[in-house]
Amino acid sequence: MRPPFHEDGYERESQAALATEVETTNNLMAHRRRLRMTDWNTAEEHVDRALELFRRGRLEEAEQSLRRALEIAPDRGDWQFNLALTLDAAGRIDEAINWYLEAHKSLPDESEITVATGIALCKSGRLEEGLVHLEHGCKELPECEEAWAHRIDALARMNQHEEARNIYFLAQQYLEEYPNCLYAMGESLLECNEQKKAVWCFREALRQEPSLPRVRARLAAALAANGRSHRAIRMYLQELRENPGSADTLLEFGDLLTELGRLSEAEEKYRRVLEIKPAEIEAHRRLGDVMSRLGRFELAISEYELVRSLDPEGSSVLLQLAKCLLALKRTREAQRTLVEHLEFHSEESSREEDLWFADLLITAGLPGVTRDHLSKALLRHPDDIQLLRRAAFACFDGGDRRGGDRLSRKLRRMDRSNATVQENLVLSALRAGRPGLASRRLKRALEESPESESLRRLRAFLFIQWIPKMFRIIKDRFTRAH
Repeated sequence: MRPPFHEDGYERESQAALATEVETTNNLMAHRRRLRMTDWNTAEEHVDRALELFRRGRLEEAEQSLRRALEIAPDRGDWQFNLALTLDAAGRIDEAINWYLEAHKSLPDESEITVATGIALCKSGRLEEGLVHLEHGCKELPECEEAWAHRIDALARMNQHEEARNIYFLAQQYLEEYPNCLYAMGESLLECNEQKKAVWCFREALRQEPSLPRVRARLAAALAANGRSHRAIRMYLQELRENPGSADTLLEFGDLLTELGRLSEAEEKYRRVLEIKPAEIEAHRRLGDVMSRLGRFELAISEYELVRSLDPEGSSVLLQLAKCLLALKRTREAQRTLVEHLEFHSEESSREEDLWFADLLITAGLPGVTRDHLSKALLRHPDDIQLLRRAAFACFDGGDRRGGDRLSRKLRRMDRSNATVQENLVLSALRAGRPGLASRRLKRALEESPESESLRRLRAFLFIQWIPKMFRIIKDRFTRAH
């Protein structure tokens, strides 16, 4: 029986097929290598183009080029880092952080990436995470002054000022000059009300690095806080000669001028800010405050309304707006504004804000709302005389004589020399139709405050009130006698 094929022929056919397959495989691999090389060259071109676009400030186009490069080589940590830097420069800090973290995973030993990641995290408010990266960065790259400076700043922002000071002194062991550290330490000292030391830090930072952004402005702020206003003004003017378009410096300078009562000059500074940044909320608010102090209430209202339109969810100007409306006798609008403020009013508000709010409510003729507001404020400050006085007045004004009497008696126990409280108790008795009680209260009040002009006038008023009754008594007695 013959075999189905000859062995020699099978071997020849198999060898030919194998040779063809090998050749095909080699050609395919060569093609893939050429394709990868082409893709790689394309990716490199995208990165080079992105670098040039970044230098020109065309950040959006630079971002797109880097993203195209990363589509080809998604694991390139250096390109991830470049994309993070681009997004950071564009102000898109949250997106930048994601790419900083990716770059850090790809290149964990790159100290520059570690430091940049820490700085970005601190900028976004993630201070504890940022400090971890900055601490590693300072160990890996101790000559990097920026890492030390941001570490000091982050600790100060967390109110860990003593630790910030320790890091400041530690940084000096590794750095010959450290202007950024001095700047950060100056800010920490200002927060701690150590103005003299803050002045020294900012002055030394200026000496080491005269081009440091806003160092003169911060030195001016420290000088002003130290009571050296004229030196501060000169420093602000010098800073504005160097950087005339600095909105932050103009705002700070305007605040100092407002504090010094130089309102027209402050107005000019705030208007310059609005020329640079027309939607700057703080500039509109502070300009409104200046207009209000100058008595130009219509202009103040316009500025406050602009603030509300720019920040519809905010409540920072509602009380100022109500004050101006009341000054122009626009009571109904003021009432609506004050009631609106109730929605935003925090139970943790300051005593001063509680008092101001109460005064405006009383002026606007809202005694009921005033009582509700002050009842909550008195839970936080139960023995505050000023709050109690306003609460008593609101009770009397709203017809709640019993509540007014109760609060006034408490006030009298706390301060017997307060003639106003005594006067309110006398008037309350008169309104209740109890002249005898009013007379007894007045007698006791005059014993405790004999020099009070208001109580003396009230005694005369009470005597006049008694005259008709005295005539009736005399007339009745005369009639009975005859």
